[in-house]
Amino acid sequence: MTEFSVRKASSKGEKLAQRLSGILALLHQGDHLDKHLLAERFQVDVRTIERDLAERLDGIVERNAQGRWQLMHAARGAIPARLLNEYARLSGTQYLFPDSSLPYLLQRLEKPGNRRTMQVQLAANEDLGATAPNFASLEAAIENCLECRFEYKGKVRRVQPYRLVHKQGIWYLAATEGERLKIFSVALVTGLAVDDRSRFTPKPEHHDYIDGKDDVWFAPDTVEVILRVAPVVAHYFTRRALLPKQRHCMDAGGTLTVTSQISHPQQLLPMVRYWLPHVRIVQPTPWHEHLVSELKQALELWDSPETGH
Repeated sequence: MTEFSVRKASSKGEKLAQRLSGILALLHQGDHLDKHLLAERFQVDVRTIERDLAERLDGIVERNAQGRWQLMHAARGAIPARLLNEYARLSGTQYLFPDSSLPYLLQRLEKPGNRRTMQVQLAANEDLGATAPNFASLEAAIENCLECRFEYKGKVRRVQPYRLVHKQGIWYLAATEGERLKIFSVALVTGLAVDDRSRFTPKPEHHDYIDGKDDVWFAPDTVEVILRVAPVVAHYFTRRALLPKQRHCMDAGGTLTVTSQISHPQQLLPMVRYWLPHVRIVQPTPWHEHLVSELKQALELWDSPETGH
């Protein structure tokens, strides 16, 4: 049951009003209430709570099949308040504001747009409107543990779907093909067919792996990478993790040593190129050498008269 504070009332009528408003507040958050717990919370007899629910809130509440009390359908809001917090967790926005409490958010939502003090510039997201049927079919396949077949990058795939994963504006399907856990861009899936006759038993270790990932590079093994980050850009690496499993420490001069677990060089190299010359790959050395070789080739290409640059 959701926690809330109860102010000490001074009169019998005030106690009744406070108790009823407290019960309604819990009900509007989508809670299903047990009369014994309510009696304990409000420090009254169970018969008093029964009278509150059956008489004083008659026409507003009803008993469900489990014997608990809930709002009648006609008295419910469009979305229970508790689901708003669940939506924030689902969409990854629970830490977007300094205060994630419902009163804080509602206070700001109630302000007219021209009086709001905050503006959130959202990251670009792909439009899945054209592939909405595929998305719904994949959801159903995951829920019912059904195998799927589809075409992806010119090849027919047969997979066991585990999870739909959103990362940096793109939706991916985490699924096993053969015995290997892979990632597929949902927008690139065509010719999807869900096989209602082929059920599979999900492996807990695959769910654990997906839940533990903070990126969409799936590989059985990772490489430990060490970067040296100059003080001038160190702040960008400390305010939020830019790399998976990122850890960092700063020396007395402000230089940052960043450690990460990387599945593939291309997961790292574009980011290092972006921060050049302030970020250097210390380990593994072959990755640093590969990056230097690429840069030299680029300089030679740009300096060549044949390129016209």
